[in-house]
Amino acid sequence: MKKLFRSAALVVAATLSLAVTGCGSDDAPQDTGKPVDLSAVTLKVGDQKAISIEVLLKASGQLENLPYKIEFSTFTAGLPLVEAASAGGIDLAQTGNTPPIFGAAAKADVKVIGALAATGKGDAILVGKDSPITSVADLKGKRVAVFKGSSANALLLLSLEKAGLGLKDIEPVYLAPGDGYTAFKRGDVAAWAIWDPYTAIAEQEAGAKQIVAADTVGNGNNFWVSGDKALADAGKTKAIEDFLKRYAAATTWSQNNVAEWSAKYAELTQISPAAAQVTWTRSIKQPITLTDAVIASEQQIADAFTEAKAIPGKVDFAKFVDRRFQQ
Repeated sequence: MKKLFRSAALVVAATLSLAVTGCGSDDAPQDTGKPVDLSAVTLKVGDQKAISIEVLLKASGQLENLPYKIEFSTFTAGLPLVEAASAGGIDLAQTGNTPPIFGAAAKADVKVIGALAATGKGDAILVGKDSPITSVADLKGKRVAVFKGSSANALLLLSLEKAGLGLKDIEPVYLAPGDGYTAFKRGDVAAWAIWDPYTAIAEQEAGAKQIVAADTVGNGNNFWVSGDKALADAGKTKAIEDFLKRYAAATTWSQNNVAEWSAKYAELTQISPAAAQVTWTRSIKQPITLTDAVIASEQQIADAFTEAKAIPGKVDFAKFVDRRFQQ
């Protein structure tokens, strides 16, 4: 657990401050007729300890016999990944359902190129084991920790709306996961909106209780995000196409080998085997097609943030989608 939270603290992830000049083109790179030399390509992939893309690919054997090079870099959460992809610091990243919306609102130079379904049961609003709070309505006037621009931010917003409340009815305390857990354990906040494995850790270590999970509001989807610069490069796009296939195969392996995978994950992150087992039983993410329904579901979340004045202006999410990588 210490390693998981310590790595999160290494990356400063405050509000979105994207240095962008506008949205990139939706056009695929021109076919020059020349074969792509993948041996000359280095694919820069942004990772999170909470997702552990690199470890999953390695454990499943999907990093063997790569025709290109991969550089992994670790980030705290999805919002800094979107910023890095927009700036060209990374080529590809996986995030929750909300960071791409914040990126679109900031007119980031990124596109959503793939989707993954998850149960959403590991994304939850937690209260302490002895807390008198039993429902979202009970959060009125309370301090709630959440990472701004994360999927937990959407969970909090949508859950409040469902209870007839808004962000103005609570006191959001915007904290990174490690700081959020500390504040939660000390009682500095009444509740914590967070995702697995942090949810599982808090449940296992602190006896935290869920008052709502994401499977009851919005969607539990994750998304692959790529920078426009990478999408305009024929070598990078060929590598991304191969990478997504390898990740899909790795996900299938993890579903068929939950015990082995969760044990490796526990070792990597230094969390308890029990918390890892819970995480990868309920929070495995399965690649799905970027359908109109998936895009419409994201648009609903974007509209909720717009209405709450949590993002500038209205987002047309479909304009930030590139479907060329669909199987």
